[in-house]
Amino acid sequence: MAPPRDNSGQSAPLMSQDLQSSTAVGFQQQGTVDWTRVMSGSVTFSVDVLSRLSKAGVEAFTIYAARAIFSNVKLGSNGELRLHQALDKITAFPSFGKALWFGFGVKHIIWSMQESTEGLNCLGICACLTEGFSTIVAAKVIRELFLLYDPPSELTPALRQWIALVESSGGLLASSEFGLVLHGLTKLFLRDSICNLQGSGPPKDIALVLKQVFEVSAGRLDRLFLSGGTDCAWVAAVAHWLLDLRVEVQDQDGTIIYRPDGTRSQSSPDAQVIVTYHQGQSREILQVDRKHYVVRSGTLLFSQAQYQDLMSYGRVPWASCLVDTFGSPMRLLLGSQARVTGACLGSAARIFHAILRDGEGHMEFSLMSNPRRCHPPILESSYGRGFYLLARRLLPELGENTILDRSMEAAMNKGYVDAAQQFCQSLTSLRQLCSCKVCRPNEYDEGDDTTFCLLKLILTVCTLVRAMSAICMEQELEIRPTRSGLEGIYHRQNIIASQFDPVDHGLMRSWPAEGSLMLAQMLFAGRQHDRDIGIVDPVATSHSGLCFSLNTLMDITSDPQKACVVRVVPGRIQWNNSLYDIVSDQILKQEDTTERTGYDAISMKVVTKYDDWDYASTPGLNAELIVEENIWATTSISATYRITSAAFPGRHFSAKYVNLSTDFSPP
Repeated sequence: MAPPRDNSGQSAPLMSQDLQSSTAVGFQQQGTVDWTRVMSGSVTFSVDVLSRLSKAGVEAFTIYAARAIFSNVKLGSNGELRLHQALDKITAFPSFGKALWFGFGVKHIIWSMQESTEGLNCLGICACLTEGFSTIVAAKVIRELFLLYDPPSELTPALRQWIALVESSGGLLASSEFGLVLHGLTKLFLRDSICNLQGSGPPKDIALVLKQVFEVSAGRLDRLFLSGGTDCAWVAAVAHWLLDLRVEVQDQDGTIIYRPDGTRSQSSPDAQVIVTYHQGQSREILQVDRKHYVVRSGTLLFSQAQYQDLMSYGRVPWASCLVDTFGSPMRLLLGSQARVTGACLGSAARIFHAILRDGEGHMEFSLMSNPRRCHPPILESSYGRGFYLLARRLLPELGENTILDRSMEAAMNKGYVDAAQQFCQSLTSLRQLCSCKVCRPNEYDEGDDTTFCLLKLILTVCTLVRAMSAICMEQELEIRPTRSGLEGIYHRQNIIASQFDPVDHGLMRSWPAEGSLMLAQMLFAGRQHDRDIGIVDPVATSHSGLCFSLNTLMDITSDPQKACVVRVVPGRIQWNNSLYDIVSDQILKQEDTTERTGYDAISMKVVTKYDDWDYASTPGLNAELIVEENIWATTSISATYRITSAAFPGRHFSAKYVNLSTDFSPP
């Protein structure tokens, strides 16, 4: 349940100058800054605002310095309305016992920033940046934008301060339409049928162009001509959605391929931002009444280690996410190969049902101590008929072809042995049609781009459906997947070589070892948090403007299906109004329990069987979520449950919920 937001409407402006005219000391709104006047001026912050800034890790001077950028922006009336609508939707949600909050709490700095024109401008631009780029790249763009105003070095905040500023607004637009607009413009440039994972262009180039877009918004520049790739798509999305500028997109031949009003017959003399998509490199061209900038494109990424800096390409609607992301190979699967695709997905549903429910026909199950532990998640919608129903509801593209739908249902109703055999036969037939490097190694030269593999696309759909069975969002804050996230899930699927069994070496290994928490991050943020790599038992993480938390932080339950759920909300992890990136299970040792927890715990037990601890039905059993800071990682906190029982008055017990995204034991 979300907290009341009455306090947010009473937030004070960040500084007293925000109540004055927009030409406050030093900020002349002419595209320049009088730094001498800035250095001799003074501002006043209330204690409440200083407290909020401190909790967010943002120094007061960073806010003041940011005015050099955002006093030169003029939001469009529609863009400003969209920002206020986004602000009205966001809120925060509590953990068990309200020890932690996830989202935007009433003391979040965002409520003070929105009270001034410059603060609202800052929120809008930073939120748009985090929808398209990683937090670090977004912060580098803001830093380079600040440096374009030639500040003295002593007035230049460190990069970590720009990161904190960007993180303050991250997630504001996650459930808005901006991500869809961004993808609509981006996909005009992306190549069909092949991998498009790509890093951003140089932050300095993006900042240079963004400054000129600000000049157009303020009426100091008539028209702006841009050339480049997906970075230009982000600039065009901001110009159209936030600044209400008239945008036009052309291909390299000058053909109009996008205009908001839908007309493409000829170039419009009223267009203010004209984008030409291409991947070439050329020098910057300056003209008297208009400017032409070339934004260098980023490089394609294939290494998992590089995923931190890739572009998201915006968000895709569930109704068309498969074809929007994977292009012609997916059209083939959903079209002429619908019967085979349905057989693959239905057989997969039946195989998962055998693993997680009845074990029919699989002799190896008896050799496993717990087969469910090896093949999560365990929710009913991740296998059998539940998988089939969720797939149809989540991905409408699957249900548009009745042949696919009937084939899927028929395969699901088979026995395990028949389903496994049909799965293998269906993938074999798809291999004959696939044109990727693995299935057609002799048809590619070294360095050639490869099309998406049909076999890996089948596994991607299976993993996507099963991942969404374990992911929950709040009403009116639903977040759509990023295109880069869908491609990321594809690239995590195993290559199925022809000599290996498709069931054992493909389907059974399609679920990543990191589990649901990582998949949720990949899908909705487009990347995994680099700071939670190596963290023992993370149960919640926050990055790219989103919070990802296991339901064990929200509720103590004996229902394994509820315990395995991952909740996703826009915002940050908050404890005592301070912002954090990671919550991990507290590592408890009996000999040091008093020192670590501050109370006398006479025993510790790792709960792996839900019936051992049923908070809802055991009388006299109470729990409290205990949170501690990590002095060695200032953005990380740890959590554990403290248990009291009427059977042991005056005594306490410590219990640790196992990270249920990868490790569980249902009854």
